Amino acid sequence: MKSPACRRWLIACAWLAAHADAIAQACTGPYAVGTVQTTLVDSERGRSVPVRVHYPATLAGSNTAAVNGCAFPVLAFGHGFTIAHTSYGYLADGLATHGVVVVLPATEEGFSPSHASFGADLRFAANAVRNIDALRAAVGPVRAIGGHSMGGGAAILGGAGLDGYFGLAPANTNPSAITAAPFVVAPALILLGSRDCVTPRAQHADPIFQALATPLADKRMIEIAGGSHCQFSVGSLTCGIGEQSCGGSATISQAVQQAATLAEAIPFLRGLHAPDLVWSAGFE
Repeated sequence: MKSPACRRWLIACAWLAAHADAIAQACTGPYAVGTVQTTLVDSERGRSVPVRVHYPATLAGSNTAAVNGCAFPVLAFGHGFTIAHTSYGYLADGLATHGVVVVLPATEEGFSPSHASFGADLRFAANAVRNIDALRAAVGPVRAIGGHSMGGGAAILGGAGLDGYFGLAPANTNPSAITAAPFVVAPALILLGSRDCVTPRAQHADPIFQALATPLADKRMIEIAGGSHCQFSVGSLTCGIGEQSCGGSATISQAVQQAATLAEAIPFLRGLHAPDLVWSAGFE
């Protein structure tokens, strides 16, 4: 006589066999993009981390139902210095459309940010998104971390032990992202603009990239010809002023630079998500 657990397993296998085609289709996208704003509480640090999450959804809009059962990878992405977390909507929407859950922490947006705290917030957010009830059945085990400029450096500080790193013109931080980079062994992708004078690559991205413990075959650094520092974000007055002061204006449009960013980011982050089809019905 089969045990109840065994019978449930057989039922699950029969259900999967009957619905495999439909599941596979549901997990290929493209998807509508849902958003949710909430606050995650890190009880170990006694710290609240407000976040905006963009996720693959059944319908576009705020608090719409997530696409469940596909075990989507998660990216916690950090904003640049004095740049609002909402300035990366193009990136979050583009990634969510193609099956990545993107978490944008809203901490450390002022003029005196703590890089160490921001790195810890990013690490925490990458793991804690599974605690959002509406997304619990949507996210999988893959956790990536990344960011733009200051956020890219802070992500290095919090990146040890996670599954991927994605940086846009990452800046060295205090404490040093260069010093912390040897603790990151996961696959890594860094994108730069060739016209970036805000975080010159020789002082920032190059030493970070070289110090990463990621095997050489698993890390890439790509320079977007004509791209600038600020065009990785949208509409930051302070970033624009800083860029004008050092003469780093782009020779390509913002739309072109951001399309190039997504063209590299999507396959990299989806590539971290090894199974093309992951199914779970909660059976014992």
